[in-house]
Amino acid sequence: MVWDKLIRALGGAAAADPAPRGLAVAVLLLETARADFEHAEQELQAARHILAEMFSLDQTALDRLMTQAEAEARLAVSLHGFVTELNRTLDGAAKTGLIGSLWRVAHADGQVHPQEEHLIRRLADLLHVPHHEFVRQRLATTDTP
Repeated sequence: MVWDKLIRALGGAAAADPAPRGLAVAVLLLETARADFEHAEQELQAARHILAEMFSLDQTALDRLMTQAEAEARLAVSLHGFVTELNRTLDGAAKTGLIGSLWRVAHADGQVHPQEEHLIRRLADLLHVPHHEFVRQRLATTDTP
């Protein structure tokens, strides 16, 4: 399963401190949730759930990662450094799984805004995820909360 491969590629089940990869994933999830300039609690909760599941984080570690990701996202001029880290450390299947996770966040509030789709499309391109996988991941998450 692609999700299991993504979890293994991102540090496995025992990653209490997800390090740069985890921070990069958290920032991209957070930026997807914020892409439409609306505060949707469902999208933030989806991002938190994905991170907790992906990195087997307890509530304290998850709160710490989200706080760090929010600070990094506020200070970042671009997402280039985060994408570079993920390109360096993830294989194709893990990158495709990450795009699926971004779609899960975008769909969490029941609608995908054009800004969210644009960001995910841009990230898929920067992560070298083929367009057909971008579309497949979107369709796979259409009915998932």
